[in-house]
Amino acid sequence: MLISKVRRTIKKYRMLEQGDSVVVGVSGGPDSVFLLHALKELREDFNLTLIVAHLDHCIRGVESKMECRFVEDLANRLNLPFEAKSVDVPALKKSEGISTQQAARDARYEFFMDTLKNFNAQKVALGHNADDQAETVLMRLIRGAGTKGLCGIPPIRDGIFIRPLIETRRFEIEGFLRENSIESVIDSSNREDVYSRNKVRNSLIPILIKEYNPGIVQTLIHTSQVLRKEDEFLDKLVLDIFSKICVSEEKGSLTMDILHLKDLEESMQVRVLRKAVESFSGDLKRISFKHLESIIGILSNGGANKSLNLPGGIIVEKRYNELIIRREIKETLFYYSFSEIPHCVRLKEIGKEVDFKVIPQEEHLNLNVDPNVAFMDYGQIKFPIVIRNFREGDRFQPMGMEGTKKLKDFFIDNKIPKSIRREIPLLLFDNLIAWVMGLRIDNRVMVRECPAEILQVRIF
Repeated sequence: MLISKVRRTIKKYRMLEQGDSVVVGVSGGPDSVFLLHALKELREDFNLTLIVAHLDHCIRGVESKMECRFVEDLANRLNLPFEAKSVDVPALKKSEGISTQQAARDARYEFFMDTLKNFNAQKVALGHNADDQAETVLMRLIRGAGTKGLCGIPPIRDGIFIRPLIETRRFEIEGFLRENSIESVIDSSNREDVYSRNKVRNSLIPILIKEYNPGIVQTLIHTSQVLRKEDEFLDKLVLDIFSKICVSEEKGSLTMDILHLKDLEESMQVRVLRKAVESFSGDLKRISFKHLESIIGILSNGGANKSLNLPGGIIVEKRYNELIIRREIKETLFYYSFSEIPHCVRLKEIGKEVDFKVIPQEEHLNLNVDPNVAFMDYGQIKFPIVIRNFREGDRFQPMGMEGTKKLKDFFIDNKIPKSIRREIPLLLFDNLIAWVMGLRIDNRVMVRECPAEILQVRIF
């Protein structure tokens, strides 16, 4: 019995827990209608609460409205709660600059997640079947994908999205609906060879079945299952390696040790880098195998500093022996000027504050406590006091040197990445750079032989 097959799939992948509330995505097509009936039949087995959810993509006009009404009537007949929403996918496609299919997918998943939260549900059930799996694997093979891509559609994703029909064939579903006189609607766009999936489904697979392998669909399904098992093993291995290579993981950046990363085989490098990008950005949207290969390219090429732009405003930057993944930062210039010593200055552009304190000679000081605190001869102050960004051509006399040095060369010598140099504030007395904050004071303002007063400046 087909319902029993669905039950086995659910148990095999541990898709449901006792007492789960499940949002069922129902388009009105055969797959989603069968999914809803199957879960209703299995409701007592798992003590489920079901919520029917339908999204109108506003692509096919009156036909879309009719499908929404059909799903609502179905939910009412089954005495189940119904949630619906309309999203103008063509407008979303235009505003986001993405394909119709991607815009529709993004809208669906956002709607399902909102419905999940509104009903305090635990799972979202989707109607992808085994033939969808085969088509996905074949499409990815044609486009070019690694083993992870050829795993196809995951039976369960993020512990939330479940696909109970992923091992059920399309002909089985359609046969069940006919035998039980259960109605569904057919999306007219599925018959049009406009989208790649439709071309694969309606044209390529029939040719492969007829001329090459009558069991091609089952072969592709089996291939995805084998690769998924291997992929799950490798993912566990990658997690262990990634935890050792990742130096730091903060909100704005992720840093990895390049030397350890380069010690890995290239195939494992790709997987670790994929994990790093996913860990940083939360997903791998628009990140292809070619992007990962490009990252490996900047690892192996010479030069201390290299950078690479990835989709979604992600920057991958090689800084000496570190590989940093971060968001693209728009350069922000700042300039503050004071005709007298301020008490505290907030540098809102970089989220820092600077405070000033005048200290008499007799007060005991430890002048080498903290790199973020500088002590300078009060007698060397010339107004205005200025706090600003680095500018090309800036020079100063680093403490301990007799001549001046280009600030750019100072940054290079101290391995300060180019991307953050303009975020380092400079303290100037008139036109003299008195302190490269957090790094070095100017030799001409340093404290010598007990001056009458000392200026303490702290950045935090």
